[in-house]
Amino acid sequence: MILTIDSGNTRTKWAVFDPHNAVAARGVINNRDLGAVPSEWTECALAVISNVAGAAVAEQLRGMLGTIRQHWLTADAEAYGIVNAYDKPARLGPDRWAAMVGARGYTKQHCLVVNAGTALTVDALLQDDASGVCRFAGGIIVPGLHAMQQALLCSTHDVKLALETSGQFSVLPTNTVDAVYSGALMAMAGAVEHMSRCLQRMTDSSVHCMLSGGDASLLMEQLKGSASISDIVLVEDLVLRGLLLIGREVR
Repeated sequence: MILTIDSGNTRTKWAVFDPHNAVAARGVINNRDLGAVPSEWTECALAVISNVAGAAVAEQLRGMLGTIRQHWLTADAEAYGIVNAYDKPARLGPDRWAAMVGARGYTKQHCLVVNAGTALTVDALLQDDASGVCRFAGGIIVPGLHAMQQALLCSTHDVKLALETSGQFSVLPTNTVDAVYSGALMAMAGAVEHMSRCLQRMTDSSVHCMLSGGDASLLMEQLKGSASISDIVLVEDLVLRGLLLIGREVR
């Protein structure tokens, strides 16, 4: 059994996979609540961990994992069928790297790997059909849905008062709450669409899009019908799936 752990800025997601790559157990823990060890973890021989939440969370996880063999992911210059074009490959976030490995397991075509969490990341994988090489060409990071809305609280008094209630999406909002919520979603969709158009021009071919993250389903609704994206696949546990593929190769 392999335990995969994705520690993000807010929450830690985990899944236990059986030898047939099926999910045997899964869970989500708020990072403030880390400490108690899920009983399912004790059945695992290996834990593969992506952590972008900092040293304190890493220390807590090490304590929770105890004697379980641990593999803490860092991005490589080339591994798992992907060439990493980042200026300093090891500085690429392990969650982004794992998501790309997971996406590579689903498709061997040009692809945007999108994670809609606390931050929105949009990463481009380019496939060279002649050589079979897949290259991470680069990507963008922008604030996620909640972070965009919260950013307005810093300097806009009226918006701060309005955001005490939740917004609803509207193409033409007629109140401040809905205007902020809808604007944030449209901005996220716009970032993905702009990247897809750039990739389409670079490759002169259709672009596939793999979506994951807590706000992926909301974003997917905004991207439906996009002329620059040939198809959109929602894989909510894409990072965990990538960590599993990496775990299968750990020796």
